Amino acid sequence: MTAFPKYSELKRPDDSGLPLAWGVWGADDQVGTVNNITEATVREAAKLVKRGVRFNLDLPLHVPYGIIKPGAHRSRRAPRQEIHSRELGDLWIRDDKLDDFYLQCSSQWDGLTHMGDARHGFYNGVQPEQITGQEGTRNGIEHMADFGIAGRGVLADIPRYFAKIGRPWDVMAQSVVSADDLAACLADERIQLRPGDILLVRMGWVEALLAAPDEDARDALFRPWTFSGLSGGEDMWEYLWENRIAALATDTVTVESWPMRPGQPSLHLAIARLGLTIGEMFDFEALAADCLEDGRYEAMVTSSPLNLRGGVGSPPNAIAIK
Repeated sequence: MTAFPKYSELKRPDDSGLPLAWGVWGADDQVGTVNNITEATVREAAKLVKRGVRFNLDLPLHVPYGIIKPGAHRSRRAPRQEIHSRELGDLWIRDDKLDDFYLQCSSQWDGLTHMGDARHGFYNGVQPEQITGQEGTRNGIEHMADFGIAGRGVLADIPRYFAKIGRPWDVMAQSVVSADDLAACLADERIQLRPGDILLVRMGWVEALLAAPDEDARDALFRPWTFSGLSGGEDMWEYLWENRIAALATDTVTVESWPMRPGQPSLHLAIARLGLTIGEMFDFEALAADCLEDGRYEAMVTSSPLNLRGGVGSPPNAIAIK
């Protein structure tokens, strides 16, 4: 078996100097870093279940777009639910449908067709004409659903760690959490990363949104698009790759500090170049409170994305179990 390549060993085929991890899991691979999850890592994660308590990590589908002013995003909005009623003998029957259901309008995974690199294409060389939503479409979210996202989730609680060390934190100030900051937070929680981990990073944006007193205050936490977040630079690319993180999810809108800097690396570009799966607007509040109480910042995490052919993204349908 060929040794897993170090970050420094990945090919760098263009003048950006950034790595391209295509082919690491085979020329036909369609799930990228999620391949770091193995049967062995899932078995180990199952041992983390001690009390049997479960934590839903998904926001309601109408949050945030249904609780802020219209037009905060150029296209996305909250889905509209329509309930249908009928009677059949002595039965009352209800059916429902969703209109305007944007699959990345609430808690979400970004699939491997969400972002492509204009120099090379989408992950593993997929070209725009191969993304059709029809039979034979490439890199769709259904491959994540079929593979199965399950394993050890580790929570890095950035606001509480920064408060502990006396460092200010504002979710809307475009502050940057470096790879070193993230490592220090996990070390303080006595967490050592393992291959196949699902890395959960709480930054407090969801907490602020849900605590905001009215629509204007909630809107102010979304519309400016000036979010604090993780570094999108190579420090974070290398950190995630070397630790063989399977997927990265945060409770922020963009995962990384936003807006991105033109011509600079970003975690969104890493979707295409590293095959990185990232999640946004997860709800970690109940899980984080429990981690603080029991001192355990790890749990088994399962996620079942929609089995949608060619899907670009999906609600995570994620839970953590401790």
